[in-house]
Amino acid sequence: MPATTPSVILFSSDLMLISSAGGAAASAGLPFASVASVTQLSTRAQQGQMILCLDLAAAEGSPDAIAKIIPAAALRCAIAFGPHVHTAKLDAARHAGFARVLSRGQFVSKLREEISAAAESLRSGS
Repeated sequence: MPATTPSVILFSSDLMLISSAGGAAASAGLPFASVASVTQLSTRAQQGQMILCLDLAAAEGSPDAIAKIIPAAALRCAIAFGPHVHTAKLDAARHAGFARVLSRGQFVSKLREEISAAAESLRSGS
């Protein structure tokens, strides 16, 4: 893979979601990894371009703290998602600067499209 190919990084412990996201990344021709801790995310953030998909229901740490450890370019295409009833967490992700903040249902139903759009945004620098 060329150095400019972003990796899809899913911060979640949901096994079904990890499988779905891995499949969506593969169909977009992108490498995929899942992480379950801020330490793992920090390590991945240093390994090149990434599309972060943050499960607000599973993530340790606040969206603001997580936003501070990923590169600015990654934050501009990062996706945060969580249960629609957790409005405070969704609002915190918006405030932290995540490019897309979705309910869990929206994220799952549009997984491939969201990953592809984020990859295009990262590649184009927008």
